[in-house]
Amino acid sequence: MDKILQALYSGQIYPAEQYHPSIEEYKILRKKHYEHYEDFIKKIGSPLDKEFERIMDEQFDTLPLELSQMFIDGFRLGARMMIEIFEDKYKMEE
Repeated sequence: MDKILQALYSGQIYPAEQYHPSIEEYKILRKKHYEHYEDFIKKIGSPLDKEFERIMDEQFDTLPLELSQMFIDGFRLGARMMIEIFEDKYKMEE
């Protein structure tokens, strides 16, 4: 455990930047979404394409905040699970 904590402290682990979904379905959907996006941009043309890109960028700016909160909530849930496991263990030993 000390190795993980040390790596986290020293900046060798950064979950937000090192996360890469490996689910094949995700990769396929992501590729399709990008193709649809590109097709749509070509259809609407200038100047709406720049406005649309600005709106999409604004929406994408919220994604890191959402992922950060999901990570924190998931970590807390895992910690609460561990506490519950250890509490039950100690109750059984008494």
